[in-house]
Amino acid sequence: MFRGSKSYFSSSKKGGKLTVTRQVKKIYLRTDIACGSEACAVCGALLKEMTGVATLDANAKVLLIPDTNVFLHNIDAMESPAIADVVVLDTVLAEVKNLNKSVYERLARVVRDPEKKKRFYVFSNENHRDTAAEQEPGESANDHNDKLIRNAAKWYQLHLSQVENGPEVVLLTHDIGNKEKAVKAGIRALSVAEYVTEYKREDASLLEMVVTATGATVERRGAGSNIYEPHLSAAEADAAVRTGAVLKGPLRAGNVHEGTVRVASEKVDDETGKTTKVFAEYLIASKKDMNRAIDGDAVGVVPYPVRQWTKPSRFLRKGEKDTGDGSRITANTDDADEARLGGFIPTARVVALIENNRRPVCGSIMWNEDQSSSTATERVLFRPIKSNFPHVSLQTRQAAQWAGKRLQVVIDDWNINMNYPDGHCVKVLGDIGDKDVEAEVILLENDVPHYEFSNKVIACLPTGKWQVEPDQLKVRRDFRDRTVVSVDPPGCKDIDDALHCHRLPNGNLEVGVHIADVTHFVKEASPLDDEASKRSTSVYLVDRRIDMLPKLLTENLCSLVGGEDRYTFSVVWEVTPDCEVVNTTYTKGIIKSKWAMSYYTAQGIVDDPNDHSTVATGLKDLLRLSKILKARRVEAGALTLASQEMKFTIDMEGDNSPTDVQEYVHIPTMSMIEEFMLFANVAVAEKIEREFPKWACLRRHPPPPDGAFEALNEALESQAMPLLKAGTSRELADSLDACNDAKDPYFNRLVRVLTTRCMNQAKYFSSGEMDKQQYWHYGLAMPIYTHFTSPIRRYADVIVHRQLAAAIGIAKRSTKHMDAELMLELTGNMNTRHTAAQHAGRDSRNLYIGFVFDNYKNGREEQIPEEDGYIVRRLENGVVVMVPRYGTEGTCYFEDCTELGEKIKALRQFDKVRVKIILRPGSYDDVARNKLLYKIVQHVHVQRVACAIPPTANVGVSEEPKDKAQPPSMPFDPTVQKKADKPDAAPKAKQPPAVAKRPASGGGGDPKKRRKVVKKVVKKAAAPQAQQAAAGDDGASDGEDI
Repeated sequence: MFRGSKSYFSSSKKGGKLTVTRQVKKIYLRTDIACGSEACAVCGALLKEMTGVATLDANAKVLLIPDTNVFLHNIDAMESPAIADVVVLDTVLAEVKNLNKSVYERLARVVRDPEKKKRFYVFSNENHRDTAAEQEPGESANDHNDKLIRNAAKWYQLHLSQVENGPEVVLLTHDIGNKEKAVKAGIRALSVAEYVTEYKREDASLLEMVVTATGATVERRGAGSNIYEPHLSAAEADAAVRTGAVLKGPLRAGNVHEGTVRVASEKVDDETGKTTKVFAEYLIASKKDMNRAIDGDAVGVVPYPVRQWTKPSRFLRKGEKDTGDGSRITANTDDADEARLGGFIPTARVVALIENNRRPVCGSIMWNEDQSSSTATERVLFRPIKSNFPHVSLQTRQAAQWAGKRLQVVIDDWNINMNYPDGHCVKVLGDIGDKDVEAEVILLENDVPHYEFSNKVIACLPTGKWQVEPDQLKVRRDFRDRTVVSVDPPGCKDIDDALHCHRLPNGNLEVGVHIADVTHFVKEASPLDDEASKRSTSVYLVDRRIDMLPKLLTENLCSLVGGEDRYTFSVVWEVTPDCEVVNTTYTKGIIKSKWAMSYYTAQGIVDDPNDHSTVATGLKDLLRLSKILKARRVEAGALTLASQEMKFTIDMEGDNSPTDVQEYVHIPTMSMIEEFMLFANVAVAEKIEREFPKWACLRRHPPPPDGAFEALNEALESQAMPLLKAGTSRELADSLDACNDAKDPYFNRLVRVLTTRCMNQAKYFSSGEMDKQQYWHYGLAMPIYTHFTSPIRRYADVIVHRQLAAAIGIAKRSTKHMDAELMLELTGNMNTRHTAAQHAGRDSRNLYIGFVFDNYKNGREEQIPEEDGYIVRRLENGVVVMVPRYGTEGTCYFEDCTELGEKIKALRQFDKVRVKIILRPGSYDDVARNKLLYKIVQHVHVQRVACAIPPTANVGVSEEPKDKAQPPSMPFDPTVQKKADKPDAAPKAKQPPAVAKRPASGGGGDPKKRRKVVKKVVKKAAAPQAQQAAAGDDGASDGEDI
């Protein structure tokens, strides 16, 4: 039966023009949709035809139909084993997906559970003749959805009334209006708390989880005066956004007292007609103006008049001193330009919560043994790990048991008259300070999927002893006669790249980059492929690796270990001795690596003038060629940026705790691998974009935003140093070279670290999204770039492998990776997961630095040696100081630095100081809250003398390739080899920079001088220079991705 149609609008951009397409979807009503109950004789035949779906137990006493808000606010309870036989309506599933993708993924995981233990059945209520309903004129979308849910509940009630001893149908809802209408229609409707109290009282954990979530707020509602303004309703907010009275955007909160909202809009160029997206940023300057919104929420804001604009806080909070009451100076003028000159910026207040993106957060309760330890219900305050999330009020009988534990808590409600939101504990993770528990916290906080691979995924893997298949010998090039080697961090297990360099009779060289052929084992659209797509990347913490793919692939069948036959996807060049490319070949191959060696082993071989073995000859040729490639990248304007790259020394004889942290030492073989990885990435990018201009998976890096270096240049000017210019990447590269202090070797590195933080992030994208001019990778000075060399740990590379196989005609076009819309969705997820992985790695390093300083507890808190430091930020009541020795930054309050008196207030950014670090153990024995008190004890006077780094200094620099993460132990430390023998000891985190072609134009520097340098390097590679961090596609290890 044809019911009607729904219109959907999709937009796409090509050539800068926005195209909106109206798509009409016809909806047909059916009667052959099963109810899902095994007890129903009417639907029995239909159920037999359905395979792989959960069914409702024939003996179930109660059948639950939750509305959308039940899943959004009680997903933890709904995941409990005590909750089963649930009907998930299509209407509810779509609403949950639209409102909170994190909750949707959790719900989808329950629905798709291969064992079907919880029996969650999806019912297509909008396509069933007896449950569908048209939206009436004037009826809001929310009211219409509530009506559809009630219709389905009523139909189930009538439908199953024919079953002898059939289940009772219960509609779960927290919406008072919806509940009243349901009861009026004769439907049994309960809140989750009421249902659990009546039917599941014996389940103490479920009872506490739900009762805490609802009763506490109701109990205190209406008490006291309002602290916050009420939010607009969904309908009011939607109407206000459409008229422009309310602006919509995501909230990014630096802390609970201040945040920013970025509002997007379209701007049309009057001359060209091109449409571009522009952003306006609004400051939310107080806790009151945040109005119960939390970091990550999509909010509606109303801008303040120019007269009420204010400035971001330049006051370092110490403890809870900053009340966030909004008492700041305001512009006091109606002229926007005048206000901006005074440092004031657009300011707004939150009036609507448009999309709740909240998920469980980790932390601990503020409770000690002096407090009541009875089992009576009491109220405790939960303090999250992250400072940009508010404290949460919990009502519990288990406070004593929770003391000293990491908890996972979810917010249930935040009433307008309460300082803190109400919430409930969903999981006790374990003891504070336990390394496994703290790793779990990091993964949960960054939303990193880290559950075990499902049986369906494991079933996709090969079984038995694997060996080269005879049919593959016919379609692959055999490289087993070449001297192929891999060069990786010590103890690396997931080896996804290897190289060879072979001298040809004509005097040229054959260079091969061999990448693990992951797509041979990961078949498109298989459960294994779907899981890899969802995870998108492996994640590397200091002490463990969370794989994108099962270990059978990452450490065995796809890992290019020494002495074993392995399948590869290879890029092979014939090059002249001066590294001019004669031809390029892309081919599937078979290799047998002669040696899986570490960087340090390879360095020892190339440094030995008496080693003339085939391995040594190949490595020495590769190193020489890599320096030529490096010289060309520098000539093209590729940036050399820096980050705080630290290594931990691990106590292998004890409890694997870190005993020291030091800056990582770089050696030339690391740069050698980097150059050839990016060389292959560029070659592949050019090939797939040429063949598939509408959907090639590429990676771009936008130029720095306008004004990105203003504050940095002000600081450089105060130090009488050259200013940064960012018109082109070459200009920036030249100006970075000029910011060198002859008297302070670390100064240039510090400038590069801070420059990295001003850059935009690099992003994956599909080539059909934008014009070719926007493909440009600013950091690498590359017109085109992609990721091909790490398919074991990046799903982007898996996509690129499939596209390359199709491009050279050895595989059919992928249905998923040759679809512009699907590629847009995939690249969006890859960008999100990549950022989350970076943040998780940063959090892990910070945690382990805390473990290092934990060694100074128990009376040694003030025995940490003084270290050199640099001022990296100056505020009203203190400064932020960086200590290179530990790779840490901390706040120095003027009031604590008594040694310098008033002189401390004259310190400028980039000033060198001596710093005393004092450990203040975290409250409630929380290692994650160990405080490091930074006290400046001496201003080290340095008369800055600008001395430009010669162009040769950036050629052949001793550096770590960003394509390889390092193991947690220090290089050449005896613990390194011990660590290498342990699983997951030496993870790789590949983010390679690319080889740059010379752009048609570019500013900055002396081109003649650069060309001379390149010619010189062709003849003889430049000498390495220590401690210069790599210029990379994914630059900063602190999460400031480029």
